[in-house]
Amino acid sequence: MGLIHGIMVGCKEMWAHKMRSFLTMLGVILGVAALAAMFAFMEGMIADMQKFIRETGGVERVTCSSDQIPEDQLPFSSLNRQRRMKDIQALMSNIPEIDEFSPEVSLGRDYPVQYLNKTVRVEVRGVTVGELALRNYDVEKGRFICDIDRVERQRVAVIGTYPSDELFGQYANPLGRMIRIGSKNFRVVGVLKHYTAGMGGQNWMNWKNRIVFIPMETAWLCFTHNKDIPALDIQVKDTSKVAEISQRAQQVLFHTHRHISCLQMRTNEEMVENFSSRTAAFNITLGIVASISMLVGGIGIMNIMLASINERIREIGIRKAIGARNIDILLQVIVEAVLLSILGGVLGVGVSLLLTKFITFFVKENLSAPIVKPGQLLFAFSVSVIVGIVFGIFPAFKAARLDPIEALRHE
Repeated sequence: MGLIHGIMVGCKEMWAHKMRSFLTMLGVILGVAALAAMFAFMEGMIADMQKFIRETGGVERVTCSSDQIPEDQLPFSSLNRQRRMKDIQALMSNIPEIDEFSPEVSLGRDYPVQYLNKTVRVEVRGVTVGELALRNYDVEKGRFICDIDRVERQRVAVIGTYPSDELFGQYANPLGRMIRIGSKNFRVVGVLKHYTAGMGGQNWMNWKNRIVFIPMETAWLCFTHNKDIPALDIQVKDTSKVAEISQRAQQVLFHTHRHISCLQMRTNEEMVENFSSRTAAFNITLGIVASISMLVGGIGIMNIMLASINERIREIGIRKAIGARNIDILLQVIVEAVLLSILGGVLGVGVSLLLTKFITFFVKENLSAPIVKPGQLLFAFSVSVIVGIVFGIFPAFKAARLDPIEALRHE
């Protein structure tokens, strides 16, 4: 028996028992659909995470944040102080591999900004020009904060799209207009690009739109009345040396802060590692669920093939009696099992596409947009074919080993 004849016999057998064949394929369909949908949503999550990391400075960004003072240094806690410009100067002198600095003075995440009788509450930060590179901001209109603004303590502001739209209107030009930040008047000199990412009504990049920047020295003069730098980010030139430069920066700051361990350096690499570990756990969990579905489908295929062989024992005996070889019987049964798995795999791929759209529609506020890749669909389909081959081998060998004399006597 040739391969073509085996396929034709398999198709006739499936058509003769349509409901049984469909129920047999159901496990494969669900397994392939779950596997392909899992790939699509994980690709979406990874893409969103990569975009988030890029938009927050990339892996080359290192954040200097406050840390709890060790217990043995608590008696000296009164010597502790905030970061100052001399800390930045020390880093510049000792670590030439640092490409950019971004000190920040935050006035709060819910600070009132007014124009005429309109008020919005957004985050207001005193920054330097390094903010553009480290936080990956782009100016859509006008310009950003410059060194002259800082030296002259200019009352100028660069605003995000949210305060721009709320205060002046979506299509208005806010450049040159005066806004009120707290009790001080500031002139708008720039508007940032609008940032969006996410699905449906959710924009998890909206925090970049709800922002107002002013010169750092102006923030000191008008609001904080000191020269503390509560937040400090640095950008390294060589991403392969992020960990090394982070350790060296911490040592420099340890010395400038009177040998008190009050600071820690955090990198986006840690965020990537945490996300990767969570992604791996999620993949394992869903992979187990999909594997169980595929296992159930494979058992169903084996069961239907064994039942089919029991129904066709006399037919197999006749075929052997007229010259069919064991390999012919073996091939026929495996072909039928593979046909079931192939059709189940094709239907599973189609169901996975519908499943991703269905899930996206109902939970679009909380999930990343799925990304369907042909290679992953092909992988899920290939798994279904392998399942058909593996679980079709035992019934095939059982059929091939039937004694023709005993088979002909079977009623």
